[in-house]
Amino acid sequence: PIKDGKECAIGRSDFERLATGELVYTGTLRTNLASFLDKVQLHGKEYRVASELFAQTADVYTVLDLITLDDYVCDTFDGESKSKKSCMKRIARVLCADLDSLSEADVVELASFTHQKQIEQIADALKQVSETQNLDLIVTTGLGKDILDKKAAEFLGLEVKSMDTILTDEECVVAPAVGTAVMMNRFLN
Repeated sequence: PIKDGKECAIGRSDFERLATGELVYTGTLRTNLASFLDKVQLHGKEYRVASELFAQTADVYTVLDLITLDDYVCDTFDGESKSKKSCMKRIARVLCADLDSLSEADVVELASFTHQKQIEQIADALKQVSETQNLDLIVTTGLGKDILDKKAAEFLGLEVKSMDTILTDEECVVAPAVGTAVMMNRFLN
């Protein structure tokens, strides 16, 4: 968090920031779905998920057309292709199913449910930080700026601005790393 132009994080390490809500270790690519889902809703029934490296968030966001194949820069958990069909197969496996058991529409429904749960996970931390620091503006950047961050802030009714007003989408993807490097340079000098 930044307040009055100055960094105001309470946590001084990732370990501490996990406790303060200042770090939510989740994202649009490599996050294992079972890391934030224990159950999913489908056709009015609740299903427990298999806690295994079956599918990751890149699979969800490919199925929902929120990222492109060029954005899917990490390896798949099963070493198979990054096609939408392969992503659907991996998501079905989270319910110990396949595309014979679940329709493509079912998998899209699961992906949408998963997306919403990840937004809620981030919103929970945003709420904690915004209340602790009395903040009401969220600035988004990174690959998930519109997919997750903006939606989480809007879920809470917070004002949102995207760094894409001053950077390209490609620059936004690396902006968190560049920002960390700039802050570290200032700290060291």
